[in-house]
Amino acid sequence: MKRALVFLVLGPVLVAVVAALAIAQAASAPALEVARLVAIVLFLFTLPVAALAGSLDAYLARALAIPLRAPLIAAIGAIIASGLAWILFSCLLPPPNYLIFFAIGGAACMGICSLLANEHGWQGPVVQANSLLRN
Repeated sequence: MKRALVFLVLGPVLVAVVAALAIAQAASAPALEVARLVAIVLFLFTLPVAALAGSLDAYLARALAIPLRAPLIAAIGAIIASGLAWILFSCLLPPPNYLIFFAIGGAACMGICSLLANEHGWQGPVVQANSLLRN
């Protein structure tokens, strides 16, 4: 339950807040409505990315420890986000202009969500170099 909450609520909210703050910082006060609109669109864009990455994170949680799983989920988030952006926006913009921003954003957001959804708690065992793969 914690994993789904982190990926499906915290991830899209994190993306929407960061985008709104970046637009509000770069523009003046009349751009507040534009910042809200972009935040809503990015929130809705992030939901399918977070759902796919969260389900893969839950699947890999049984097999991999967090030091291996978080970068892998970040890479998967980058692939999903850039692929979805290419599918949705390829008719509007040429691909090299925007795909890198979606890839970086997807990787950062899904990597952070994977770290926050770690269910080991503070009393979990220390991960040694030879115990990164769970048996």
